[in-house]
Parts: sequence; C-alpha cells; structure tokens
Amino acid sequence: MQFSQIPGKSEVKRQIIQQVQKGRVPHAQFFLAREGYGALAMALAFSSYLMCEQKTEDDSCGKCGQCLKTGKFIHPDIHYSFPVVKFGEKKRELTTSDDFLPQWREILAKNPYMGTTEWLQLLNSDSQLNINVKECNDIIHKLNMMSYESDYKVLIMWLPEYLDKEGNRLLKLIEEPTDNTFIILVAENQNLVLKTILSRCQLVKIPKFENKEISQYIQKKLDISEAKAEQIANLSDGNINLAQNIGMDEAPDFSDLLISWLRIAYKSDPIEINKWIAVISDMSKNDQKNFFEYGLHFFNQFVFWIYTKNKEVNLTEKEIEIANNMTKIIDIKKAEAISTLLDEAIDNLHRNANIKILLFADTLAVGEIVRRK
Repeated sequence: MQFSQIPGKSEVKRQIIQQVQKGRVPHAQFFLAREGYGALAMALAFSSYLMCEQKTEDDSCGKCGQCLKTGKFIHPDIHYSFPVVKFGEKKRELTTSDDFLPQWREILAKNPYMGTTEWLQLLNSDSQLNINVKECNDIIHKLNMMSYESDYKVLIMWLPEYLDKEGNRLLKLIEEPTDNTFIILVAENQNLVLKTILSRCQLVKIPKFENKEISQYIQKKLDISEAKAEQIANLSDGNINLAQNIGMDEAPDFSDLLISWLRIAYKSDPIEINKWIAVISDMSKNDQKNFFEYGLHFFNQFVFWIYTKNKEVNLTEKEIEIANNMTKIIDIKKAEAISTLLDEAIDNLHRNANIKILLFADTLAVGEIVRRK
C-alpha cells in the first residue's frame, strides 16, 4: 500500500513521512479513526514507506524488493494482529491471527477500508471476534526476535478494542520495545481500549474523507457515473467503506426500522417493544451494530439540518422527509440526547451486552426523551 493510493489526508501523510525522514518515529502509535476513514490503510502505507529501499520525498517506490513484499502483505518483518473467530478444529483459545493470514491478505488487497462486517463475511462467521491471550504471547515472541531482512520490525494491530484485559500482557512491550521496533494500533473507539495502553502511545487522529475524495475514488473503482458517485459520497459521511457498499447495493436501508423504533418507543407498549426486539434479535450482530451506527449518523445529521437547513446535509430525500416530520416532536436537545444514547449502545454492543436487555432499556429511554415536554 502506498500513500498515493489513499485519497486526500495530505497533512497526516506529511506528518508520518517527516517522522521517517527525520528518524523520529514513535515506538508506539495509536491511529484513531471511525470505520472507513482510512486508519488501517494509513498504517499499511506507513509500514511500506518505512521498509522501502528507494523511498522518495512523499512515498514508497512501489518497485523495490521490500515494496513488492509489503504490497502483497507478506513482508517477514511486518506482523499483523487482528480479531478472529475459532479456526477449524482448533480450540478458540489456541486460534490466532496467523491462522487467518490468507484471508487477511485477500481482504486487504480488495478493501483496506473494510470494517468488521466485511471481515466476518469473509470468515463466513457471525461469532464474537476477539484477540486472545495466545495472540498476545505470540506478539511478544515475534517482536523479541531478530528482524529477517530489514532494519525494522513493525506490528500493525487492527482493532485493539477486542483485546480486553489481555492487553495488559503487552504493556511492557509497548512501553519498551526492542530496538527499531514500531507498534501501530489501529482503532475505531479509544474508549474501549485500556487506558494503560493509550497512555503509552502517541495518538494520531485520522480525519474522515472529504466527499469529493470519496466521489472520485468510487467513481473510478466501481465504474459509476460522476453524478451517482457524488450522491453516494454525500450519504457516506466520510466513510469510504460505506460508500463502496452503497455503490454495490450492499448497504441495508435502516430508515424504516429506525422510524418504527421511535414510534414504538413513544408508545412504550411492552408487547410492541418485545415484538420489535424479536426482529432486531434475529439480525446478525454486525447488522445490529450497523443499525445503531445508522441511527447515530441520522440524528447527528438531523441536528445539523435543524441548525443550518443546509441542502447539502448528508441525508437522502426520504430521510429529509422523515426529518421534516420529526421536527414536530423532536427538537435539537432531544436529538442530541438520543445520539448520546445510541453512542453508548454501540459501546455496549462492543462489550457483548445482552441485546434484548439493551434494546428494551434503550427503547424505554428513547420513549422518555421523545415524550419530554
């Protein structure tokens, strides 16, 4: 992966490149961005630039022996760690990232902006992802070994949110890695990462993609018209992965489900609530997460729409019609309160909360917010 393959983000690229050029690369970095904002792609481009034998002022060459290996994600001195599920007949506690490296390389080659939904689809699983104790021990072992053919060793860990308490095993390594060893943690939600890990890393915030950047990217990749690409970019809210899914008609429409939830919450009839919960409970865990993510996006845009009446708001015509009707009972304060609740629900889903209990409690809470005078 090269920096030139990532749309925009010139300031972040400049910062990373200067660190390498000046020999001041932090030993542990925390790349933070929402799904689809490009944090993983940036980490891959960084590792390529670090290893490149003929790097230019602004990118890796893409042609030397080191680049050919980093481009295929097979460089022996770049190690990958990511959340996985049970592998074959292996016990779950013995399954690590190494068991899924072929699938990892496959999805990175196709979509380095992917989220957990795409990852689980490739694994053909709906199980809970995690990074276990054996994975942590393997990381320590790998990074304490000599490098094979480069002056450097790199660990890229995607989604350290799935480490849980096992992450404590990596504290000493993160704080005092061996010489020329660099650790990059690529996360979407820093609140789900141990504070002891965060305090040992330099934070690098990756901003969302601009609409124009997304439009140009998917227009070329998906071979779609400029008008359609611009419309999709407007809906994606800086998430290039979501934009690709919309362009390929793979993103579900949660708008009707959200409206039915608000109506049921307003009435707060326990029988209707339980019927609605049954529908959501039958969905995959990732679709449940995506529903709450959609709700959060909608209400954030709803607040922006009320403030500005901006025609460029990232809502579809259908959603704008919904927003118009919604203003009769939901004002800015109520919308912000619902957004906060949805944000907390997403965190709780990451922590594997009981979905039925979560939905019942949140439905009652939303009902109280909506009915508030």
